[in-house]
Amino acid sequence: MQAEPQRSAPPASDVIELSVILAILSARRWLIVVISAVIFALVTAFVAQLPSVYRADTTLMVKSVLAANPLQSLIPGMGGGSEELDTQIKLLTSTQFAQDVVQGLPADLELGIPDDRRRDDVAALLGGLSVQAVPKTTLLQISFSHHNPYIATEIVNQVASHFMNYQSGLMQQHNHQASDWIKQRVDEVKAKLSESELKLQQFRQERNIIDIGSDIELTKQEIAQLFSERRQLQKQSEELAVLLGKVQQAGHNYDVLITIPEVASVPVIASLQQQLSMLQADFAQLRLSYLEKHPRYIAANRKIEVASQQLNSEVNKLASNLQIRQRDFQRTLQETNAKAEAATARLEQLVGVGQTHKKLEAEIQANLHLVTTLSDKMKETELMKDINKTSSIFVVDPAVVPVKPIGPKRLLLSVAALVLGLISAVFLVLCLHFFADVTSKYRHIASRYGYKLLGVVPQIRIKGIDRNLPVIQQSGKQYTLYQEYIRSLRTNILLDKQLSTQRLLALTSISPNEGKSSICLQLAKSFSELERVIIIDADLRFPALAEALGENPHRPGLTNLLAKTHTFEQCVFYSKELNADVLPSGIRPMNPLLFLSMPRFDAVLKVLAKKYDRVIIECPPILSVSDAMVVAKCVGKLELVVDVKKTPLVDFAAKMELLSQSGVNIGGVILNRVKNDTSNYYATSATRAKQPSALRQLLHDNLRRA
Repeated sequence: MQAEPQRSAPPASDVIELSVILAILSARRWLIVVISAVIFALVTAFVAQLPSVYRADTTLMVKSVLAANPLQSLIPGMGGGSEELDTQIKLLTSTQFAQDVVQGLPADLELGIPDDRRRDDVAALLGGLSVQAVPKTTLLQISFSHHNPYIATEIVNQVASHFMNYQSGLMQQHNHQASDWIKQRVDEVKAKLSESELKLQQFRQERNIIDIGSDIELTKQEIAQLFSERRQLQKQSEELAVLLGKVQQAGHNYDVLITIPEVASVPVIASLQQQLSMLQADFAQLRLSYLEKHPRYIAANRKIEVASQQLNSEVNKLASNLQIRQRDFQRTLQETNAKAEAATARLEQLVGVGQTHKKLEAEIQANLHLVTTLSDKMKETELMKDINKTSSIFVVDPAVVPVKPIGPKRLLLSVAALVLGLISAVFLVLCLHFFADVTSKYRHIASRYGYKLLGVVPQIRIKGIDRNLPVIQQSGKQYTLYQEYIRSLRTNILLDKQLSTQRLLALTSISPNEGKSSICLQLAKSFSELERVIIIDADLRFPALAEALGENPHRPGLTNLLAKTHTFEQCVFYSKELNADVLPSGIRPMNPLLFLSMPRFDAVLKVLAKKYDRVIIECPPILSVSDAMVVAKCVGKLELVVDVKKTPLVDFAAKMELLSQSGVNIGGVILNRVKNDTSNYYATSATRAKQPSALRQLLHDNLRRA
């Protein structure tokens, strides 16, 4: 059987998702229209009941009020225009100022609840009052909103008038307070200045300070010179120690000693070494002519000994001189270290004294600067008392009665309500779709890649000792519902145009432990009610059918039949629970793929397809090993079992993409372990009651063909 051509890659995911969403919205378009219309009608009716709101405005010019206050100008950052306006805005919107304004309102003007004795007027005033600064100017815009335009105008004018009176009295009081405060501070700062000068004078006398900076600089130079001398002494001492070590290591080896430059540079040692070499050369010639007892031999040997003793004496004298020089270097180095430590301690003391001296001088300069500043401000304060006693705030643009309301914006609110209703309706429809049915999501992903959904199998609790074995026979209402879903799956297969004529039905899964063994057994049991069925365990790596049916897992089976060690009758056994023949996996081979790739396996399947009405094959997981792909070449299509609890939607989509690219021919998808309500059993029974007519017609056609 030739494999079908490889499916083309699906379109881009974003286009598919958009088309699906549009299809969902189109199916529920009337619900969206109704929800949007209801929200639009409710909001429009509510907005129509709202009263009109009028706003009155007035503009004030602030003439640098805070800058005219000498107290504020003494503090850095408090004399700017923006800070002044912020202060005025905070004052205008304060609760205390609102209470003062309410007390000055006419008796017949009430902002809050009628007859509440103005307990609610302050809150109403602050709720409708708005004060803003005009950018890059010293202007303040005061606004008040109310449903009565005359009340809004009266409130704005009252706020502006009360604020000007309040500010005029406040400035006069500030001028007097500032003058007294500055005089008091001038006297205090002068006393501190005299005290600081006296402290500095006493400190200089106690420490005998003339120029502390020069003393510190001289001490630093002295320390630097001492550290330089110490480094030179350390270097010379180390060089002398190395030379002394070489001399001591050479010992009486005069050939090695003469290679040392410092030793070779001594004239006496060099002369004696040369003389000794000449004597040794003459002695070597003399030994060739005379014996040891000859007078010339004895005399020459004696000369060599005398020369060696002289050379040894000079070398020892040189080593002694070197040791004396090393001790002198060490003593001088210790004296230099002591001087450096004393100079460092003296420098630290001078630095501490210098810091204290700088603090005293800085204190005097600060007090002197403050005295000068306060004196200047005191003169300005005296002048301000007689210059301008009028208010520093002017009304630039008085309030007039507004003609047109500013709100509510009924058209804008209605349009916003329509948009909000539309968004809410779309969101509700999408939530109902995506959260109501999990099966539809998996069906959508499968159909995206061209795979049909054959059916769903609910989750079932397995009763028994070994819960890892496939489901064969259980009891209870839950198992009854489970069987109904299996029969529904069987019906879908029988009614499918391609699967109904395909006798070979191979089931696989994405990964292990997804329930394909249970579905294979239940399908075989369900098909055996209508047809002759044989079930084959082609999962040669982890077979489970024989053990689940109570047979020896090592009994002969498919591998023995392919290897021709046993006959077909010896490998197949009949199962009463299934009412079908079973061909187990047989002896587990070392290389299962080799057995499934044998031509004999394809021939066995063709023979069984002629002998039985339905051949159900359990295959290994398709993404774990390649065994299932080999079986697919013999069968044509594979039916994929997916555990929805083990495989989330994101993983399912990714694995469907992988299967689509691999070119595996998937006939359909079976969703396993789907949550379902057992109370729907009667609904499934009703559905089941409608199906036998189609089954009877199908069976009748099969009998006629037989």
